[in-house]
Amino acid sequence: MTTPPTIVVAGIDVGKSKLDAHLLDAKRDRQFNNDKAGRRALRNWLRKHGVQRAVFEPTGRYHRQLHQCLFDSGIETVLVNPLRSRRFAEAIGSLAKTDRVDAAMLARFGTLENLDATDPAPEKQQKLSDLLAMRRKFLEYLDALRKLRSEVGTDAEVHMTAITALREDIGSCEKAMLACVASDDELSRRAAIIASVPGLGPINAASLCADMPELGSLGRRQAASLLGVAPFASDSGGHRGRRAIRGGRAEPRRLFYMAAMSAKNWEPGSKSLYNRLVARGKPHKVAMVAVMRRLIGVINTLLREDRMWQSECPSRPLEAAA
Repeated sequence: MTTPPTIVVAGIDVGKSKLDAHLLDAKRDRQFNNDKAGRRALRNWLRKHGVQRAVFEPTGRYHRQLHQCLFDSGIETVLVNPLRSRRFAEAIGSLAKTDRVDAAMLARFGTLENLDATDPAPEKQQKLSDLLAMRRKFLEYLDALRKLRSEVGTDAEVHMTAITALREDIGSCEKAMLACVASDDELSRRAAIIASVPGLGPINAASLCADMPELGSLGRRQAASLLGVAPFASDSGGHRGRRAIRGGRAEPRRLFYMAAMSAKNWEPGSKSLYNRLVARGKPHKVAMVAVMRRLIGVINTLLREDRMWQSECPSRPLEAAA
């Protein structure tokens, strides 16, 4: 439910080459080029109309320079999850989807209460995210090529040449990721803390630094929800529905699943939790989600308290979900 706007809000639909802006109160629309001159013109236009908050969706790399430009100008910037904004549009009956319509919808979204401003990510953080995205794309190509090779079965030498090249590219990305982490004191410390937890190595730690920079500043339940391992209720009247996980960030969740597979065998707390749940008749997947939830809680607490994982129980128990 929207409330009467107390600040001047602008919605911006970000495209590769164009920026469509809408001022909510004045009901004005303008389009700018998504280049240095266009971003400067947009900033000046927003200032002219006294805009205090700009709302837009993250678009990979196309929004980054706009984000930094507006942030440096003192305009509050709010990045909105595209799924969340689309659901909002449907809720207010806006089913059409054009750049101008999206900009107007984002401006209306910006009048909601309790919206958190989003500061631009540091340069090294953005570089690490780009390297991680490239590594994932190479892994996707490698998996597709392996499947094709097994299905076709011909030109094995050609396939192996391409597979070898992709493996080398993946290795280069991993080296660059580790170098990026090592070049920044804060990233290096965070990665070292994460990697100290059994089941998480240097590449996984670097990936989590890129994917979940919020860790360490969240509560236990917030961290679990961000990962997508927090169970949600499904009750109505006297009916008590089955709790299920949903939402969250898919890529780090896959990473945590593999880490949980290792932790349930080698990390005492995770192993005890998994075995206890299985003994109570819980399915394997339910027990694995519980282990994942425990791991994210442990990592979040370690980062908040700036200390390494230890096998012995600390004097104050870690904030981890059982």
